[in-house]
Amino acid sequence: MTKKHFLSKALMLLLLAVFSSSLYSCKDSDEDIITYYDTYIEGYIKDFHTGEPVEGVVFDADYISGSGGFFSSSPYSAKNIAVSNSEGFYKIKIPKTRNSADFTEIQIHPRKIENYNFEVGIYDYQEYNFSVKSKTIDISPITYGYLKVILPKTSSDNCGINGYMYSTFEVPYYQHELISSGEYSETLKYFFFKVSASKGWVRCGNHSGTPRFFTIDNPRDTVTLNIEE
Repeated sequence: MTKKHFLSKALMLLLLAVFSSSLYSCKDSDEDIITYYDTYIEGYIKDFHTGEPVEGVVFDADYISGSGGFFSSSPYSAKNIAVSNSEGFYKIKIPKTRNSADFTEIQIHPRKIENYNFEVGIYDYQEYNFSVKSKTIDISPITYGYLKVILPKTSSDNCGINGYMYSTFEVPYYQHELISSGEYSETLKYFFFKVSASKGWVRCGNHSGTPRFFTIDNPRDTVTLNIEE
């Protein structure tokens, strides 16, 4: 092979590598091109009981394109798209397209913070006419109170708390958690929960099919249920 032919071949390989790299770079770039409508989902996050603003709630979202089912592409997941300010105000811009594919639905995921849980909000573009209209959605999260359940030591340890079917994007309930459990007296034991400061019911003990209702009127109040079997 002559020196001239060698240099020509090397130059062709170099140009091919540069061209291929350019193609892949364009492809990666295109995948991140998102356009937006001049419309928003916005509102205030304020405590359900006190009306105090809830600051620092971070929002993520999934942008859905297609008509659902087999005709939907994979969701585009967006992180840190908004955060509530000191007044509890948040504002989310409505995405329009990704690489010319129209979005048809937005799923909003506020992140849990101390003292509050949140629910996903799912909004269809056609139903809410997001191409021309913004939507105001205020969120009133319910914080927690305490529930103490006392029952015989001979009772089953199965204990479930219900009532969260009422939890929504607009009024999200605190999701219960067990704080402690143990011996209450020689014949009794207890379970101590953080629960949503609202109405609910618990199914405990040997008769778990029977709901035991409770109401916590104010945050940090404690309600005690005595279950006899």
